Parts: sequence; structure tokens; C-alpha cells
Amino acid sequence: MERWDAIVVGAGPAGCAAAWDLAAGGRSVLLLDRAEFPRHKACAGGLTRKSLRALRYSVAPVTRVSVSTIVVEKRQGEATALSSRNPVCAMTVRRELDEFCLRQTLAAGAHFARIGFIDAIETGPEGIVVRTRGRDFQGRFLVGADGVHSRVRHLLCGDQPAWFRRGLAIEADLHPAGGSQSDLLFDFASIRQGYGWLFPKGDHLNAGLYTEAPGEKLDRARLLAWVHDRFPGAELEHITGQYLGFGADKVRPAEGRVFLVGDAGGFADPLTGEGIHGAIASGQAAAAAIDSDLRGRAPARLVFLQATESLRRDLQLSASGARWFYANLDLGYRALTAPLLRGAVINAYANGTKIAALANAIRRFAQLFPAGVS
Repeated sequence: MERWDAIVVGAGPAGCAAAWDLAAGGRSVLLLDRAEFPRHKACAGGLTRKSLRALRYSVAPVTRVSVSTIVVEKRQGEATALSSRNPVCAMTVRRELDEFCLRQTLAAGAHFARIGFIDAIETGPEGIVVRTRGRDFQGRFLVGADGVHSRVRHLLCGDQPAWFRRGLAIEADLHPAGGSQSDLLFDFASIRQGYGWLFPKGDHLNAGLYTEAPGEKLDRARLLAWVHDRFPGAELEHITGQYLGFGADKVRPAEGRVFLVGDAGGFADPLTGEGIHGAIASGQAAAAAIDSDLRGRAPARLVFLQATESLRRDLQLSASGARWFYANLDLGYRALTAPLLRGAVINAYANGTKIAALANAIRRFAQLFPAGVS
């Protein structure tokens, strides 16, 4: 049986980020996925500046639209536009983005195999074995990048580990009469502890509802009603439910040769709901950790902890900021759209410059100026 330096389960942004760095560094790396690419993937597909900077290659070939304005709503008819001189977010279609990233990763030297169900993962002091229906794979390290329903996490941590929690979203595509809008929109009044969104994709819009509130019902009828309030009679395509994985700030990886990244490791941001940046950053951190260990430098676990320390800290602050913001929506929205903070808000969203700290600044601002500042 061939023995790989690293096996990566899941060929989305997190898995490709890990595999690209390992392969480009001369490591033998095998990507495993149950899907045949290209494949449909539920995701709004927006890449902020911080995500674009983190990637090792340009995604211009699969960018549909570049957005410079974010519209935020507290209720329909009460909206504020936050604009930037430079593009804030590159809009992609996840089906196209994932296939493109996989091609770049294979070009860097990674190998890919389509697999069936993973029956077992065996770990030992010298490596790991991934046992699937029909074939087994052996490697020195394993990266679990297989999403919110991670089979790797399930086998190693149990069905629902205490540190892991999920948010829920439902999304669809539509082609509104009169063409698509060009701005990104967040509607904070449409759902409890979450928002509705519209992401422009050039020839269509991606629309969705997201919440982290336990018991908040999301279904096809609710999404259709929200969309029809804005685009009466519009037909929805590719209606898909999806989950987001949170909790990376609550856990530290155990000693061993397995690392959970992206949604599998709970690296989505609870304040913005963004998952792609956390996926890329955590995947690259796992690659750096594995490479360090294979070179006989610092142990992999220590390097992974150090490489994700800032990200985990920001996720913890984001969780705190999100709890306050959604519990005090009027104050939070007033602060979010205050002229003194608008530039900081859009730049923090786009650049990842302490967005969690900004959330706490919004909270303090709202408490100091409950009537707002014009």
C-alpha cells in the first residue's frame, strides 16, 4: 500500500488549501472526496479580500462580479449603503470555484481519488489508515476537510462533540425580471439571530436566509416568501439547505496526526457567517504543521495551534459580538451604520482586520450613543 505524507479528506477550499501548500512544498499528498467534480455545492460563493489574499493563486477566471458596496437593512425600506473605493468581495459560483481550486491543486502536484463511504480511521504513532468501501489509504498525517457533516470528525470525536455547534442556511438562485442588482445585501430583520442575503452573480442572484438560533425554522416556503417580498413571482432554482460549522475557538487539537479544518473543525465565523476564509486559513495552517513535523522541526500540533491562534481568538470575539448584536439589533444596526464607523465596518468585513474587535467597538459605540450620531 502506498504511504502518503498526508491524506486530505474533502476537496473544497479547506482541503485544497492544505493540499496545495503540501504539494507545492514537495510533499506527497492525496486528496479524497466522494464527489465527482464539478459538483453542486450550497454556498453563497463570496470571497472577501482577506480570502483572496490568502489564496496562493488568482480566482479571476471564475469571478462573476466584484462588489464594492454592501447594503445593510434593519427592515425593508430602511437600508444603508456601505461603500468602498476598492472591491470588497469577489462573487463566484461554488460549483465553478471548487472545480477551479481542485485543478490548481492537482497542477501543484497533489493526487486525487474519488472514494466511497469511510468505514474507519485507524491512528498510530507512525501514521494513519483510512479504510473506505473498496480501498484503504495509508498516510503519515490526515487532514479532515470534509465539511460540517465530517465523517473524519464523527469517527474521531463522536457524533456531536460538545465544542461543535452549527448554524443553518437555505439558499437558491433566481433570475429577477429586469436584471440582477449589483450590490451585496444583508437584511438583519428577516430572521432571528441571522440575516437574509442577496449576492449578485452577474446573470443571476443568489438569495438565502441564515440563522444560528436554535429552533428557528428555515424551509422552502420561508425563503420563497422572503424573496417574493422583493421580487414578486420570481422562480427559485437549486433550493438547497446547508449548515455552517462553529466552535474552533472552544477546542484544541489532541495529540496525534489528525487535523480538522474548515467547517469540519468549526472555523466558520459566527458574526458574518463566512466560512471560506476560515477554511483556507485553517487548511494552510494544517499544511504548515505537517511540513514542520516531517522536517523534524516543531511538532505538528504545536505549529497548528500557533498558526491558528489569531484566527481562534477572532472567532471567540466574533461569537461574543454576534450574541450582543443579534440581541440588541436596533442599537447594533444604529452603530453599524453610523457615519463614524461605516468605513471601518466595510474594511473590516473585506480585509479581516480585527472584525471581531470591531464588533465589540460597535457594542461600545451603541452603548455610548444610543440615539445614534449623524
